Amino acid sequence: MTHSAFKCVQSASIFQGLSDDDIAALAQISVHQQLFPKGTVLYAPTTLLDRMMIIDQGQVKVYQLNENGKEKILYMLRPGSIDSEAALFTQRPHYNYAEAVEDTRICSIGSHDFQGLVKRVPTLALNLLNALGDRLTALESMSALTSNLGSKERLLTYLQQVSQENQQTHFRLPVKKKELASYLGVTPETLSRQFKLLAEDQLISVDGREITVY
Repeated sequence: MTHSAFKCVQSASIFQGLSDDDIAALAQISVHQQLFPKGTVLYAPTTLLDRMMIIDQGQVKVYQLNENGKEKILYMLRPGSIDSEAALFTQRPHYNYAEAVEDTRICSIGSHDFQGLVKRVPTLALNLLNALGDRLTALESMSALTSNLGSKERLLTYLQQVSQENQQTHFRLPVKKKELASYLGVTPETLSRQFKLLAEDQLISVDGREITVY
């Protein structure tokens, strides 16, 4: 399938509502469809934050490592997701790691080019603030989820949130169970037990990664 630079930029929530001319201008200053094979580390805490990424195809996990080298997933990036938004206005190293969990194609926009366009299209700055606010809210929500709830309640709350986002009770789990366990701060074995307990309580049904929330 032929890649559309226009559609890649248009798919990012930060650019929704812009005119076709503005989208076209963004497409012209973007680097398109760079391929990152599964397992590629896109950035690490020592990497300079210099461009915003748009996930065109594939999936990326953003995570931290504790002093023992154990991974804690902060969030997952899927097609249409953006990351490193702060790069558009500041230059500093990343704080986290990002890794492609499957073959991933990414479009990116450098800070210098973007700032030049913001001067002409102020709506971009407002959209960026909204996107940063959404990311902060999501991280705060996840912190509250893992701090205040038991593993069973964490899993159920997460599944209910995915169900609401998809606006349907039946959906495919958007991440592998190994990544979900890291995201929820539990072991894979604990996650498996909680899936079984929720199913026994008839709160959900599970068939591999196919989930139904009742």
